[in-house]
Amino acid sequence: MARIIGARPADGGNGAGVTSGSTRRAGSGLSQNDTQSFCSAECDAAHYPKFGFTLAEVLITLGIIGIVAAMTLPALVQNYQKQVIKEQFKKSYNTASNAYKMAEAVLGFPPQCYYGWDNYGAPCLERDEQGNCIKYGEYVNPTNQTSDCAILKKTLKKTYKIAKICEGNALEQGCIPEYKGNDTIYKESNDTDDDYAANVATSGYSGWRESPIHNDREVWDLVDGTIILWYSDKLFALDVNGMKRPNKWGYDLFPFMVYKHKSGALKLQPGGCQITDKGGVSTSQMLYEIYK
Repeated sequence: MARIIGARPADGGNGAGVTSGSTRRAGSGLSQNDTQSFCSAECDAAHYPKFGFTLAEVLITLGIIGIVAAMTLPALVQNYQKQVIKEQFKKSYNTASNAYKMAEAVLGFPPQCYYGWDNYGAPCLERDEQGNCIKYGEYVNPTNQTSDCAILKKTLKKTYKIAKICEGNALEQGCIPEYKGNDTIYKESNDTDDDYAANVATSGYSGWRESPIHNDREVWDLVDGTIILWYSDKLFALDVNGMKRPNKWGYDLFPFMVYKHKSGALKLQPGGCQITDKGGVSTSQMLYEIYK
């Protein structure tokens, strides 16, 4: 290190350039204060070295973060999608319920088009070779009514904001995406059963089989994207997010029926045929989830 010159020149010189309270490094033009600051920085660097990560450590850390993200992200996305479907279900259900209330207000009387609270359906008395019911017994539902169904449905058409109507061949005309039927779902869950067994199991609601859904059912596509898939004037299904996937029963497609409560009001309740694809939930469960 260079020698620091004091107030008097060591060689007896004239001490030019030296002022009181300040010393300078020879030939450097640095004062003592400057030298002390410079030394302090050197000492800090020597005694307090800077730490960092190697490239390998960074890559390992990123790899761990990637693994954790891969494990948790699908669950987070799935939970988000379920919450979105719940909100869409609630919106579509409220829209349908309000449409029936508005239709009743427009008509000025409670329309006679509903299943009664004591509806139990009718027993099958005879089946054909494919297992389809061709003869039913008497319905055990004295309070079921159909006399005003035509006028009620006509009023509902004016109440809903409808973008498109298909009165048949709904799949071909682009009113619906491709749906599974209750027969398809039954055979997937009972892969050892034949078509006869599937027909027997679904004969009470044969209109929800795959072929009738695609070719025979009337469909209303609403402006908000909801799809109303009619089974009959008193029974329908709502696809709460329309053409968007997954288009599965119990995921975004749910059956409903119109019934008359003992109070006299028309209400919507889970459809008589609770179709649920694998991993889905019933209409009853979804209603419970959004109103619990």
